Amino acid sequence: MEIRNLKTFVKIAELGSFTKAAQELGYAQSTLTFQIQAIEAFYNRPLFEKVGRHIQLTAFGKQFLEQVNGILSDYDSLEQLAEVEAAPQGTLRIGAPDSLMMYRLYPIIKAYKSAYPQVEISVINSPCELLRKDLFSGKLDLSFLLQPDYSYKSLEILLLHEEPMCLVAPAGHTEPDFLPGPDQIVLFTEQECSYRQDYVRYLQQHKFFPNNVLETASVEAIKKYVINGLGVSYLPYYAVQEEAKAGLLEVKIPQTDTRFFTQIAYHRKKWLSPAIQALIELSKETSKSWTVD
Repeated sequence: MEIRNLKTFVKIAELGSFTKAAQELGYAQSTLTFQIQAIEAFYNRPLFEKVGRHIQLTAFGKQFLEQVNGILSDYDSLEQLAEVEAAPQGTLRIGAPDSLMMYRLYPIIKAYKSAYPQVEISVINSPCELLRKDLFSGKLDLSFLLQPDYSYKSLEILLLHEEPMCLVAPAGHTEPDFLPGPDQIVLFTEQECSYRQDYVRYLQQHKFFPNNVLETASVEAIKKYVINGLGVSYLPYYAVQEEAKAGLLEVKIPQTDTRFFTQIAYHRKKWLSPAIQALIELSKETSKSWTVD
């Protein structure tokens, strides 16, 4: 069975369309059909089924996809063996949640691209829960996470820096415990966000059960809404410290048993190419200068 057939299968499964996959891979659609038929003939089982005008994976196709992701990850590692003695090169697939992308990652990426312009970097912006899934499946080489110090059987975790979390309210906010005022709402990050549940617990501890909320994945949007008096929220301190210093926001770091850290995570079976190793070392060095004022 050819690796290119497996890569074609993964791309079709990812895009949910033979046509889109053919365009992205630069193949004729008939070529993709032939490649999928070759796999189906080998196993004597269908990989896809048509539902209306769309296609979806069969039960066997879903199981096959899980195995193929692992195979392709191992294959990528074998291909990278040629880089062992070489300078960092190739493509890095990394992930980061929104706040780390905006406030922690950009100086690292800037310094890395300056030092290794030949390395192509692809960054996925998602909540930590989804990024971990992408690490498990092999879609990412490495991810930056903001979460407590958890351990995972399949992931290697490197703690870079402890990050205080803070309650955020508009300037001049007078409600006790940073709860919303009568005409204000609670601004939540998305459901999969690593620190959302920490905020929910805080509200529950203060006997506050919000029914007027707004949910968004954008930390920048939350800050703008809070500054303009729409409501209150809970964010990493590094994301709001400049606005707090300027008097645009009120912030309070609550007493909590949960400690959050900026972390680097990668699969334990992942072969660390020179490009990955260089990014890890640069991140560790850069994080030494991070401060909380």
